[in-house]
Amino acid sequence: MEKSKEPSGILKALAFILALLLVISMPLALLSFDVWRVVFNPPVVKQFITDEAVSSNLLPVALGWFSERRAQERVAKGEALSGVNEPDIVLLLSYLNFDDWKKIKTELLTNDFVTHLVSVTVDGTYAWIDSSDKVPKITWELQPFIDRVRSENGKNAVLAAYNKLPKCTDPEIADFLGRLSKAPPGVQVLYNLCLFPNPWHDDQVQDYVDALQGVVKNVPPKFALTEEILKVATGGSTSPDALKKQARDIRTMAMWAGAVPLVLVLLIVLVVVRNVNALGRWVGIPLVVGGLITLLPTLVYSSIITSVLSSGVLGTTPEIIKQEAINVITRAADLIFQPMMIQAIIVMVVGALLVAWMFIASRKTTTQTTK
Repeated sequence: MEKSKEPSGILKALAFILALLLVISMPLALLSFDVWRVVFNPPVVKQFITDEAVSSNLLPVALGWFSERRAQERVAKGEALSGVNEPDIVLLLSYLNFDDWKKIKTELLTNDFVTHLVSVTVDGTYAWIDSSDKVPKITWELQPFIDRVRSENGKNAVLAAYNKLPKCTDPEIADFLGRLSKAPPGVQVLYNLCLFPNPWHDDQVQDYVDALQGVVKNVPPKFALTEEILKVATGGSTSPDALKKQARDIRTMAMWAGAVPLVLVLLIVLVVVRNVNALGRWVGIPLVVGGLITLLPTLVYSSIITSVLSSGVLGTTPEIIKQEAINVITRAADLIFQPMMIQAIIVMVVGALLVAWMFIASRKTTTQTTK
């Protein structure tokens, strides 16, 4: 039987380079493809954000941030005497546990309302990428939220927080009375964040309810998110058109990244594969190695994310917020790395089968030669 002609040394050298590129590109190509599969998939993004907004602890933290901003605005507008000397509303967060925030969120934010916010924002953003619009068209319907806060649910939310306050001490009552005596006419004095006894108890509760209603008065029935962002933007170096172009370019490159290993395999086959032995050696082994390298980050990504975020971006964040943020980011990474793990295993199995085929074919050839 006539043996297939062996490729030249130059072709083998070229095949080696292609095989090396295949090993290197495999994890990068699959990672890019899986990022595209998740990030540029509106239904997946919408479902993930909605689930996190409804079930995670980050939304209550965002409400705390809003409360802090409101407290700062009261000081700036002269509604309160001083953000330093008067009780800081953020202190209230330390009295509330997860169940308290879940109750407050249930009272104020229905799942339907949260779903609406996420759906409109995600759909508007992805539609903008493929449109000629300068900015995304995102308008939130806030009337359901306004109605909810103005109803008994708003008072229930206030009471959920109020009932977690500790009882006032004599120095705290004296502090409040001292600030009250020094306040100019018409300037509201905030109660200390503690449970005041009679005769201040009912007034304190009503004060907190009125404060919440005051915030709602400033909430419009419809909120054009993008337009408001543009109003307060300071004019960054990246324009919306540039961001859109970058998004399109990233989407295109990531979408086609998965084709790179396939092209390299095809080139290797054309350049050097003349028999089963060459197929196992030049394709099978690189697939096993590339699949193994791809598999490694899928086994340790959770630990890496925790380490990087804890020592970097979230290094100075309070522990409870840091942990919840890490959990959310890790769950987002699961959408990318868990399918990538399956893909890596499939690549390794295909490579191992080709290598096994190579050994079986070599053994048969050896046996036939011996006979």
